[in-house]
Amino acid sequence: MGEAELFELSRRQHGVVTTTQAEAVLSRGQVRARLRQGRLLPVRIGVIAVAGVPATWEQQLMAAVLAGGDGAVASFRSAARLWALGPREDRIEITVPRARRARLPGVVVHDTTVDGTIHRGVIQGIAVTSPARTLCDLTACWFPWDVEHALDEALRQRLTSLTRLQRVFLDLANRGRRRSTVMRALLEARLPGFDPGDSDMEVRLVRWITGAGLPRPVQQHWVRAGGHAFRLDLAFPELMIGIEYDGWDPHRGRRAFDRDRARQNPLEIIGWLILRYTSASTREVVVGEVADAIAARSSEPPRPPTR
Repeated sequence: MGEAELFELSRRQHGVVTTTQAEAVLSRGQVRARLRQGRLLPVRIGVIAVAGVPATWEQQLMAAVLAGGDGAVASFRSAARLWALGPREDRIEITVPRARRARLPGVVVHDTTVDGTIHRGVIQGIAVTSPARTLCDLTACWFPWDVEHALDEALRQRLTSLTRLQRVFLDLANRGRRRSTVMRALLEARLPGFDPGDSDMEVRLVRWITGAGLPRPVQQHWVRAGGHAFRLDLAFPELMIGIEYDGWDPHRGRRAFDRDRARQNPLEIIGWLILRYTSASTREVVVGEVADAIAARSSEPPRPPTR
């Protein structure tokens, strides 16, 4: 019965358990006997693996978190990989309470005095820093534009929110945490009313437009035309100017091509001007054409409301 319990526990922990967990269901002598027989394998001090379970990056990370002791969590680039917010780096990084000062071979160990429910989470059974805390931590080891990309991706996936991110940021800043300049700038650029949009390019278009001193367009704006509802990536509703980003992947099929062209006709019939851009569109072209469209529409008499 004990061995079955141990196997079930290891299955939930990527094939590894602590010796304390093992000795809770088997005697110390039984654990040692299985280590001698090769049925259990030492992984780290205080952590063992069940023989025959494939070794994976997740298993290595789980072993490091278990070896880190109470309060240890996967963090920084390892957390980013778990939350699918960045490249699949193979390094193992954990964060432990500062009083522990753990040292583990092959593991980057950070320490912290800032903890709490908004700073932690669990994914794939592994204790990990929350998405918001992960993003704040990444400002210490990633380029600002990589953090920005990860932030927008986290918002799109609804892993976190700007409000929660701000709470974590302030919690860290108020307790002496440094390296907060990047996250402060990212939050200031997005609060209030920031919308992550449907793609990185859509967000980039907003930044190009506002960075040139033009009015901020409304993101994901719905319009009714010809008895149907259409969602525009960006829009200046008062001027009836819509901006659409055509990404290659979602628009490469003939059906998608036909649908996009058909949806544009009802909008143009009721007076909307639709500007379309792709990944090949440059900042200069986008800003210039949007500025011209705003200028042209601003000089026209008011139009009747859309139906």
